[in-house]
Amino acid sequence: MSAYIGQVSADGMWLWDGASWQPLVSGSTHQQGPSWLNLNVRATPTWVALAGALLAGLLTDQALRIGAFGLAASMTVAVGALLLLFTGRLLTAESRLLAGVGVLFGAWLSARASSWLLWPDLAMAFALLGLAASLARSGSLLETGIAEAAARSIHALVHVVGGAAFIVRPLRTTRDRLTLLGPLARGLLIAAPIAILLAAMLAAADPVFASFFNVNFDFGQLVGDAVFVLMGSLTLAGLLRLAAAEPVSRVNGPVWRLGSIEGLVVLAVLDAIFAAFAVAQAIAATGAASETLRAAGTTYADYARSGFFQLLWVAGITAIVLILFSRITSLTQPNTKRAFLVLGQVGIGLTLLIVFVAFGRLSLYEEAYGFTMLRLYSHIFAVWIAVVFLLLSADMAGVFRRRRWFVGATSISAVAVLLALNVVNPEAVVVGLNVDHSRSTHKIDTQYLAELSSDATPALLGSRSQLDAALAGDISRVACAGPKTYSVNPSAFNWSAAAAASARRQSC
Repeated sequence: MSAYIGQVSADGMWLWDGASWQPLVSGSTHQQGPSWLNLNVRATPTWVALAGALLAGLLTDQALRIGAFGLAASMTVAVGALLLLFTGRLLTAESRLLAGVGVLFGAWLSARASSWLLWPDLAMAFALLGLAASLARSGSLLETGIAEAAARSIHALVHVVGGAAFIVRPLRTTRDRLTLLGPLARGLLIAAPIAILLAAMLAAADPVFASFFNVNFDFGQLVGDAVFVLMGSLTLAGLLRLAAAEPVSRVNGPVWRLGSIEGLVVLAVLDAIFAAFAVAQAIAATGAASETLRAAGTTYADYARSGFFQLLWVAGITAIVLILFSRITSLTQPNTKRAFLVLGQVGIGLTLLIVFVAFGRLSLYEEAYGFTMLRLYSHIFAVWIAVVFLLLSADMAGVFRRRRWFVGATSISAVAVLLALNVVNPEAVVVGLNVDHSRSTHKIDTQYLAELSSDATPALLGSRSQLDAALAGDISRVACAGPKTYSVNPSAFNWSAAAAASARRQSC
């Protein structure tokens, strides 16, 4: 009988990690906490690292104080990646690749204006920088199981929180030199009241001299800047500490396992519910449920266009349940393993049916009411969750059994989807879909289109030639309402906003 990853030997002393049996109980009784939560670091920060953290803080201040995404936000991510590369010592090719992709997502922060992209881009950029720091010395995303992913997340959080104590270490080496500053500080304290008295008397005697002290000082702005600088500096300091930390070794799942019968019952119940839903769809499609729909006060058209968000939620929750139970269920006997595989694959197939139904219902709803960013993203989520289910099906079937690739493959698919969204510009896609929809309905929701960002402006102005005169006039009023010139602080520069202003200048 072949052992599965996480299986404990009969004597309770050994654990199978997929390649060999490892001792389950450490010989030392003094270790506190899990072995992967190691707070030691292999390298110490330099003055360059300290200066880089301060620079990152200053850029963060510029990015946050303007209240908009722009060039400063992109530069903050780029500086963080460069410091990780050259001072954090990203030693593995995969960690350097992750940092580079993080910079790519950071660049979109000054190229796009839609909040549907900017916040996911920001989260993805820092997630990739954190993953690069975590994998700086060893490990691979395509060899990371769910338990190890959770362990790395906790390990990263602990080290990022400890970044302040780490980054100030160069200051401790100059402690002896700082003692020479004592006499200078005492001299300044003695001179300060004398200087203040003399300056006050001279200012009272000479208004020109007094004007030197009329400084506009905004204490609130100063405090805000200090907080922003501190936030950026400490975040980068934490990433540098994470890159210098003792790497996380392979982490297996919990030794505890759910009984095979319990796991099979859970999957059987899920399959029964989804099978009943499939029967309901078949009954509704044949028209046999017309009495039920009339009793519920709805028509088949309304029925076919409703419930898509709930169906997508069901798919997402089911994915979590199947992933969890496939990891914690004890499957030591061949017959229970086969039964679990069959029930799991049936559950995946039925869930894909639910995703297909949700996709179809959403399409019917859009045919009636048009397109929005939420509906477009729901379509994209439906396709992505279907891909995740296919990956899970392959993982449960034993594809590449010796490697723990599911988490990495799922993560790569999410990165690819977000990158593709940035390239195609989803707001421009929504404009194009609504323009196509208006050809048959002869109406368009200009109130919603007015809520879109600068990403949509060139597409809106370019769509007028495809519309009748009345709708084209409505689009012009919406798209031409913004500024025709673009002049901002360099830190706030955004290519999308500049392109929108240029399009208005040429077309309005």
